[in-house]
Amino acid sequence: MPSFYIDFHERSTETKVIGDEHHHIVNVFRHALGDVIQIVNGEGLTANGTIKCIDKKRLALKVTDIKYTKRPEKRVACAFSLLKNKNDLMIVEKLTELGVTDLFPIQTINSVKMSKESTIDKMKKTAISAVKQCNNPWLPKIHEVLKLDGLLKFLNNMEYTSIVASEMRPNMTLNAFLRENPRADICVIIGCEGGFDDSEFAMFDKNFITQVKISDNILRAETAAICAVVQIMNYEL
Repeated sequence: MPSFYIDFHERSTETKVIGDEHHHIVNVFRHALGDVIQIVNGEGLTANGTIKCIDKKRLALKVTDIKYTKRPEKRVACAFSLLKNKNDLMIVEKLTELGVTDLFPIQTINSVKMSKESTIDKMKKTAISAVKQCNNPWLPKIHEVLKLDGLLKFLNNMEYTSIVASEMRPNMTLNAFLRENPRADICVIIGCEGGFDDSEFAMFDKNFITQVKISDNILRAETAAICAVVQIMNYEL
């Protein structure tokens, strides 16, 4: 059963619901007084909510059976170029389902140009829909759109070990990198349809960022993001 994204806390006994979630609960799923729904707050909490009151613009829930789920100790993040045809939203959706910690949309030389404000808003809505669908208790942090040089500085401050899923077919495979860095918090950087520019590869070299091969085949950007994150998350020490 899908969850609903609701604001509540560990000590909540009741909460009110307005806006989009009110519409989804009442008009889309046709829930009524006394129905019990699953709710999630995106910060590790899941619970049951019993509908106690409904009106045109809001409803009240009695909150019970609150459960807290810790984040995985190992952080996994993905930085990805803005893509055409909403394929970057597919990356957000699927990586949210998988449980990444951070998502970094980036503007690269060959990526599409978009309004940063509207792009981030759409990504956040996509991530919320994904946690509701898969009952993921943790909403990933979606960062503001950065250029590549700004991203690399930011990741260094966050103590992520950065790698690049490279179309240059490097000798280092992702699996081999994980064997050498089994406990690292990793951010995998994914290029756009046109790949990274030579100047961007030079930037990776300057910052000592390892290029890795994630597949024997040339993958689309959105496929590469999913493939890389799955390998990182499922690597066993």
